[in-house]
Amino acid sequence: MMSRFTNVSSYRSGPPRFGSRPHNIDTSVKTYQLTPEQLERYKNGEKLDDILKEDEGMEQEKKPKVIAYAKYEEVVAERDELKKQLEELQANIAPEDDNDIEWLKREAIHAHKLVTEKEQEVEQLRELFETAMADKERLHKENLLLENQVQRLKEANDELTAKNERYFADLMRLEQEVKGSRLYALQKLHIDVYGA
Repeated sequence: MMSRFTNVSSYRSGPPRFGSRPHNIDTSVKTYQLTPEQLERYKNGEKLDDILKEDEGMEQEKKPKVIAYAKYEEVVAERDELKKQLEELQANIAPEDDNDIEWLKREAIHAHKLVTEKEQEVEQLRELFETAMADKERLHKENLLLENQVQRLKEANDELTAKNERYFADLMRLEQEVKGSRLYALQKLHIDVYGA
C-alpha cells in the first residue's frame, strides 16, 4: 500500500502569526504596604480587599479636598471678571432717572455679593492647596525616614547573618571535637577494662 502525501495549504506553512490587534492586557503590578493593624487583621483571616476598602473609606473621610491649581486659577479669573463688571456698573451710574439708579444700585449690590463669595471660595481653595503642599512635604520626609530605616535594618540583617554563619561554623567545630573526645574516651575505657 502506497503512502499518500498530505497537502498543506500555504496559509498554514511558514512562521506562526499572532495577529496585529493590540492585546489591551493590564500588565501593571499593584503593591500594598499594610500597617501592623492591617497585617494582624489579615493574619486573623480577614480578606485583603475588605481591609483595604474599609481603610480607604476612612482615609477618604479624613482627607481634606485637594484641588488642582488650574481650578484655583479659574476661580481667581472669575473673581477678577466680576470685580471688573462691578466697577463698570458703578462707573455707568448716572443721575438721570431714579428707577435706573435704584436698578443699578441693586445690580452693584448683587455684583459685590458675588465678588465676596468668589473671594471666600478663592481663600478656601488657597487653604486646601497649602494643606495639600504641606501633606506632600510631610509624606516626603516620612518616606526619607522610612528609606533610612530600611537601610539600617538591611545592614543589621547582614550583620546578624554573618554572626549566624560564624556561630554555625563554631558549632560544627565543637561537634567534631566532642565526637573525637567521645571516641578517645571509649577507646581509653576499653583499654582500662580489657587491657591493651
